[in-house]
Amino acid sequence: MTDKELRRMSRSELLEMLLTQMEENEALKSRLEQAEAKLQDRVISIEESGSIAEAALKLNDVFQAAENAAQQYLENIQRVSGQQTEICREMQNQAERQAAEIRLEAQEYSRKVHEKADAYWKEIVARAAKLLEDQDSLRKMILSAREVNIT
Repeated sequence: MTDKELRRMSRSELLEMLLTQMEENEALKSRLEQAEAKLQDRVISIEESGSIAEAALKLNDVFQAAENAAQQYLENIQRVSGQQTEICREMQNQAERQAAEIRLEAQEYSRKVHEKADAYWKEIVARAAKLLEDQDSLRKMILSAREVNIT
């Protein structure tokens, strides 16, 4: 299975694949345990095999099968672990890209809001200055009108 195919798989499919591998590993463990049980129960005996040499050959086959099963188990675990590591790395990279995009959007939004706020503030300051100016002009007019009325 290629990396592209693995990346296209959903989490549930990956977990299902992992479960299948675990079931296969359990089956291999079971076979290994059965072989060890036969060895301990001395099902393979010298009398049955006919000679010590034949018994040794049978024992070698059992050990070889156990070793092959263990090797296959380790290879499967390493393969699945590597696939999971790659998937996790890709997910982390994607999350980092999304976070960077969100950060840029937030910065742009903040810049726009600040520009609007600054423009609004400048307008308020200009209006306040105009009001103060008008108030000062009005005060001068009232004072000059009083002076005209007093004289």
